[in-house]
Amino acid sequence: MQFNIQKSGSTPLHMQLLDELRHWIMTGLVNPHERLPGEWELALELEISRATIQKAWQNAEEEGLIYRVPGKGTFIGEPRPKNATTQSIALIVPDFRGTFAVHMLSGVERVLRRRGYQVQLASSEYTLHEENRILRQFQADGVCGAILWGVNAPKENRIGGTIDQLMPIVLIDRPLPGTSLPLVASNHYQGGIQAMKHLLELGHHRIAFLARPHLDLWSVSERYRAYRDALHDAEIESLPPILIGDDQELSSYTAYAQADEATLAPLIEMLVRPDRPTAIFASNDWMAIRAIRAAHSAGLRLPEELSLVGFDNLDVSEYLSPPLTTVAQNTDLLGSEAARRLLALIEGESTLDVLTLVPTQLIIRRSTCARQ
Repeated sequence: MQFNIQKSGSTPLHMQLLDELRHWIMTGLVNPHERLPGEWELALELEISRATIQKAWQNAEEEGLIYRVPGKGTFIGEPRPKNATTQSIALIVPDFRGTFAVHMLSGVERVLRRRGYQVQLASSEYTLHEENRILRQFQADGVCGAILWGVNAPKENRIGGTIDQLMPIVLIDRPLPGTSLPLVASNHYQGGIQAMKHLLELGHHRIAFLARPHLDLWSVSERYRAYRDALHDAEIESLPPILIGDDQELSSYTAYAQADEATLAPLIEMLVRPDRPTAIFASNDWMAIRAIRAAHSAGLRLPEELSLVGFDNLDVSEYLSPPLTTVAQNTDLLGSEAARRLLALIEGESTLDVLTLVPTQLIIRRSTCARQ
């Protein structure tokens, strides 16, 4: 019995273990009551943590794939009756490299598992061709429905424009042009208002909005709309957005963490000008990290000479120097609400054009202070 897992892959390790065990059982590669290797033995063999194995086995036990005998070990469970059907839900996201998708998966899985559904994972790797292929494959496999974090792409390139006819689908994080599918997303506009209100209350008037060239992406456009509305209501003129990088949608790490100095040049040039902004609202925490690097290159001290607010509340945010003030998304709740909405859709509830907005929360740390 040899597990094959891909540590460099985008699917979480515990889900890889669970999927492979499920495949072995369904194809008869293992027999009922066959003993599985011990947790420590597997951890050493696969060079992963015991906690990862425990999480996989916990999910497997809840599905009835395995059972435990105290003092004797873990064993393969009895197969399902031949007339039993396995209900599956697909979760399709651009990638699993960031904590956003992992926390969201936790919320999805918790709700669906309690209702007897298995979750099948897939990553589109930010390519529409792969997203279309995955959707067709899941349709052919007979999944009950899908939760889709879609790729940013024109509607005419999406499976003949009939994505909503494939299966029950609930969108997460962003709408898709030309569709009327239910959407569960953070209240990005509310989060933007929270960030801007904080900066305005600190006395900042020259506030810049920093982003990649994705102002057409709904989540970013909602944050930018909040930026402009907050300044308009305060009777303060908004600045042109600072857009750095290219317009290709990439994974968070690729797009933001590996940026070179040339990419940061437009931001650095603005920060060394006499009329530079005294505060920046970054479209996400990765952009805020770029702003920190640019501020250091421009010789500015944070927050005394430049206040900074991000968005997302990534795990790394509180460990930056200085710790980042940011707007937190409740990603676990996003996942659970998307799962509940999909179950309602599967059960016949009419949910076209339904928009569910999950509240955000401003987390104040030390990257902001009163205007000096």
